[in-house]
Amino acid sequence: MLVYLQVKNIALIDEVHLNLDSHLNIFSGETGAGKSMLIDSIQFAIGNRTSKQIIRKGEQSAYVKLVFSDQNALWFLEELGIPYSKKEIILERTLYLSGRTVYKINSITSNRVQVKQLASLLIDIYGQHEPLSLLNPSKHLLMLDTFGDAELKNLKQQYQQTYQDWHQVTKEIENIETDERKKLQLKDMLNFQIKEIEQYNFQKNEENILNEQHATLSHAEKILLQCQKAYEFLGGDIVGSAIQNIRDISHINTQLEEFFSQLSSIEAQLQDITFEIRRYIDNIDYSPQTLLEVQNRLDIIFRMKQKYGNSIEEILQFKDNAILQLNEIINAEENQEDLKKQKQTFETQLIDLAQKLSKKRSEIAQQIEIQIENHLHDLQMPYAKFKVSIKDTPSFNKNGQDDVEFLICTNLGSDVAPLAKIASGGEISRVMLAIKTIFVLEDSIGTVIFDEIDTGISGVTAQKVAEKLALISRNTQVICITHLPQICAMGDKNYLIEKTVAEEQTKTSLLELASDQIINELSRLMGGIVTNSTIESAKEIKLFADKFKTPYIQNQN
Repeated sequence: MLVYLQVKNIALIDEVHLNLDSHLNIFSGETGAGKSMLIDSIQFAIGNRTSKQIIRKGEQSAYVKLVFSDQNALWFLEELGIPYSKKEIILERTLYLSGRTVYKINSITSNRVQVKQLASLLIDIYGQHEPLSLLNPSKHLLMLDTFGDAELKNLKQQYQQTYQDWHQVTKEIENIETDERKKLQLKDMLNFQIKEIEQYNFQKNEENILNEQHATLSHAEKILLQCQKAYEFLGGDIVGSAIQNIRDISHINTQLEEFFSQLSSIEAQLQDITFEIRRYIDNIDYSPQTLLEVQNRLDIIFRMKQKYGNSIEEILQFKDNAILQLNEIINAEENQEDLKKQKQTFETQLIDLAQKLSKKRSEIAQQIEIQIENHLHDLQMPYAKFKVSIKDTPSFNKNGQDDVEFLICTNLGSDVAPLAKIASGGEISRVMLAIKTIFVLEDSIGTVIFDEIDTGISGVTAQKVAEKLALISRNTQVICITHLPQICAMGDKNYLIEKTVAEEQTKTSLLELASDQIINELSRLMGGIVTNSTIESAKEIKLFADKFKTPYIQNQN
């Protein structure tokens, strides 16, 4: 519900702060006082289009803040990643003279689409010139289902689960059948790539080994010549002669002994390396054929790296991925027949469940028709007929195979027609009130605003409308702008909207009325002039309204 409203610099409103009641909030005032500005301000905050003309003269911007307490819409904040505290949802909008608009949800900058989507979960506004959610045929099926019993809800849950399974299988089949030509081309390409890589039998460290081998074979003659010279030098007896000379004097002191030891160690190392050089010389292959084979292998690796990866490891990984992809295509084709059988099974189940849903909806529709007609007759529309049209749709959807639309006729002898065809503003308001009355217990929207619901009504009709509003407000917060005393008297909290002129400026203000002030306002609404007679009548109307509400208040307590 809407717990707090702040309006600043909207039209004639300087600044207003309101704490709203959780039940029936009534706004009244003289004609032209600016009662519509309250609704305009709320419409402004929830993203309705407007112009910068709404900004109060002399100011740079207009601002409205709405604070809701509503746990049913918190999931939407979670989807947007917007934090919240407890159940509080705050909508803010600022419009500047430049035309720039800033929207915020819980202090997080948002956009108009997000605000309107969130607002649709929080508040419904019914007025003669505003889009009415109950007039939208796309919502009628869901409204019908909310009125349903446990059996319908269970049927719908089974249907939606089966529909989800059917939709998933259908999607898998479509993916398999999508563009068979491209799929065949992909299979051929994958097969070619796999075979091309496999034919070369690459080894992971092969390229490094080949590079070393290529470098050796490319310089074989030079390597052989230089190694041969080194071998010949090492084969001399220079170190041996040096060792023999030092050996004869090594016993004289420790330093000479150290020389002898080091030279002996060097001699052993030289013998080892001389042997290795000799063996390396013997293994050098001068064959030009071997060099050509190594070069050709390196060329192959280079070409394959250009196509499949930057290394042999990446080439082999590419092959493994291609095999997996090819197997998926082959397996999908093999599973296609199984999927088609599953789809047929789900379709059979959907047809059965959809028929049961349709039958149950028809039963519920009859109950709704009777109840709404009773409310309409109670609201002084004695010839009104309300019908729920249920037609088959050509294909499945997530709610079944039913197309539901509410139809009505308000005059004797007329045919029923869609709700949107109702021309009279007074009739629209009463029809909306009748529908809202029976759906209010199931409706998740916490705040309902009725603007000009009393248009074209008076007397007994006005009293019945007042009673319906009081009934609805026991379960849903209601905000109503009225000029009828019967409706005003039902308020749990009453506000007076006044227009004053001071310092050559016109200003609209809102005042919460105390008990005696409510009586005076009722008196004014009854006769325009407050007299002893109208005051007594006002007290009588207020007493009657309080008695009407008492049982409902006691039940809530």
